[in-house]
Amino acid sequence: MGGGVDPVTLTDNTPDRVGGQDSAAPARRSSAGRGDGFLRKSGTFLSGTLLRTLAQGALFVLLAREMPIGTYGLFVGISALVAVVSPFASAGAPSLIFQSHADSPADWHHHLARGLVLTAVFGTGASVLVTAAGTAIWGGQVKLVDIAALAVADLVAWRLIEVVAASVQARGRVFVASVVPAVLHVCRLAAAVALVVSSRQPLTLHAWALTSALLSAVICLVVIWYGVRGAGGLRPDVRGSLAQASTGMLFAVGLSAQTVYNDLDKVMLSRLGSPESAAIYAAAYRVVDFAYTPGRSMAAVAYPRFFEAGREGPRAALRLTRRLLPRYLMFSVPASLLLVAFAWTMPIVFGPEYAAATTALQGLSALLVLKSIHYLAADTLSGSRMQGRRTVCQIAVGVVNAALNVWLIPAYGWQGAVASSLVCDALLGVLLWSCLAAAVRRDPPRGVAPARQPADSIGRT
Repeated sequence: MGGGVDPVTLTDNTPDRVGGQDSAAPARRSSAGRGDGFLRKSGTFLSGTLLRTLAQGALFVLLAREMPIGTYGLFVGISALVAVVSPFASAGAPSLIFQSHADSPADWHHHLARGLVLTAVFGTGASVLVTAAGTAIWGGQVKLVDIAALAVADLVAWRLIEVVAASVQARGRVFVASVVPAVLHVCRLAAAVALVVSSRQPLTLHAWALTSALLSAVICLVVIWYGVRGAGGLRPDVRGSLAQASTGMLFAVGLSAQTVYNDLDKVMLSRLGSPESAAIYAAAYRVVDFAYTPGRSMAAVAYPRFFEAGREGPRAALRLTRRLLPRYLMFSVPASLLLVAFAWTMPIVFGPEYAAATTALQGLSALLVLKSIHYLAADTLSGSRMQGRRTVCQIAVGVVNAALNVWLIPAYGWQGAVASSLVCDALLGVLLWSCLAAAVRRDPPRGVAPARQPADSIGRT
């Protein structure tokens, strides 16, 4: 998937009617890459994404204020570990649903069944892996049941909800698909508020982990019921699901590498630094992530267009990138400056223990610009059927990020994590744009050499 695009990505080229032929497909292909309705569709997707992001942000602040900072730092570390593994929890099922639906929209129920099976199998395995790794990392600091509960909530329940949302969106219900993932986060926020109101004691990690797991399971079952309505008897296809796993893992590896350099620093901070440093850094990073919501929505709208433009090769996809780059920068540069200007509000929002987060946010604000630049290059490569090159770049940066963290965090704490993030995002931009430039040089101008790559060679390098 696209580098700032959630697995639930807006597919504006999906017909409203499932089954039969889509007579508007040629017209859409001819207009792919144009700015037709781009901002309007971005706004539509933003409405659901913003609801989800606001709920996540409010929950983040509430937990930070109600948990002791050391406990919250441990929670941040576990959540980051879950995030690192999370792309493998669904084995690329949302991407596979979009890809399969484009080939046979009438079989949407088969695609959904396979996605649910893949996610249930790989999500359970990922939860076991995270529980074992978390126990080894934090030992007696955190109960095994708490790590397992947090893992199941996000790696099984949340990923199953994402699969349903992808299926709903592939069938043309874009707004509903953007709202479905937000339901879980709104309910989690309501549950956290209820816990805080009902107790005068500080919120414990144990109470929140169990509440989150139970609530996520209930919401997940309701969402699955909604998603399979009209399927006429959904039959699990284990063999077909596992047959798609190798293709889906290519998407998962790319997403995992991206998550590694986004979240590994939080895990390492909680272990090599201190839980307090992890909490300070995570608070600043969460604000940056929230500020990038409009950029993420634009990327969600643009992502399927790259695949349409990329059918003609990287040179055609790059033309779309050039049109979109000014829009990304018009958002990211002012937003970055606003974060610097209002960073002083961090201790007001999160509490006096987070005074150092002011400096952390000022340093991390440049990520808004860096992410806009390298996400565009990454999506251009994916649309050009060069996902392999993109994945290699992301893995390389993940390795560099881990090495820098091992060096900088023990010596400089969260300041070292900030420096590592800035260096790695800049390096990723250089690598991706270099790969894209090399691909364009090898791609002859249209009409010179008509040889084209097959549309299904997403994994070629």
